[in-house]
Amino acid sequence: MNLNNTREYLTSRQFNPSKKMGQNFLINENISKNIVTSINFKDVDLVLEIGPGLAALTDYLVDQKFDLTLIELDKRLNEFLVKRFKNKKVKIINQDVLRINFHEIINGYKNPIIVSNLPYSISSLVILKFLKTAKINSFYCMLQQEMVDRICAPVRTKKYNAFTALISYYCDVKKTLNISANNFFPAPDVDSCFISIQKNDREYDEEFDKFLRLCFLNRRKTIVNNLKTKYSNKIIINLLNKLAINLTTRSEELSPEELFELFIELKSKND
Repeated sequence: MNLNNTREYLTSRQFNPSKKMGQNFLINENISKNIVTSINFKDVDLVLEIGPGLAALTDYLVDQKFDLTLIELDKRLNEFLVKRFKNKKVKIINQDVLRINFHEIINGYKNPIIVSNLPYSISSLVILKFLKTAKINSFYCMLQQEMVDRICAPVRTKKYNAFTALISYYCDVKKTLNISANNFFPAPDVDSCFISIQKNDREYDEEFDKFLRLCFLNRRKTIVNNLKTKYSNKIIINLLNKLAINLTTRSEELSPEELFELFIELKSKND
């Protein structure tokens, strides 16, 4: 389907985009091409596309050397995709991505990647699911600019939080394309950004994830006050002194590496 005719297509079928599902359809084919061109497909044997919608990206992913699996929750869009790719080697799953077992889908593949245009409401949950899936190392996704700003926030800034520290510790994030709201229908309230998230060699630790949430429990409090809800005040103070961290320090002032070092020290004292 010609993306320029997206409005006409939706109107003719009385298709009302769902705000609940965060449906904003890309209507600029040049951007679709640029997005797919920016993705590194070297040695990729499976592309898992989450939320393909009206196939703005899918049309450039189909008929490639890799296998293609689509995950689409909306039944109306699922029917569209089934008809559109009925003669293509494409697997289509009509389910909620948050309920799907990624390990079952990628079983047997050596280098699967994820490509997605994520709704704001579930973006952090899907990224976390990616972190927890050991065999998927690359995630290419379009996110609202606000979420990208949080993910990429530097230390000692207001947007730097537990999620920022978690992603920064385990991944390398690169902004690829800035995309203005008028390239979507309906147009969202904010601009978007297409980013690349590449895992490093560090293995995800759920306990560290929980630790970060504790550190940032109350941004106005010092890290001592946040941590003492779980650890003894004496242990915290002794470790902060050992690591040369001021007792008045807040979590947002510490790098992901410093937070992980503190986590390991506290874990050893707690075991």
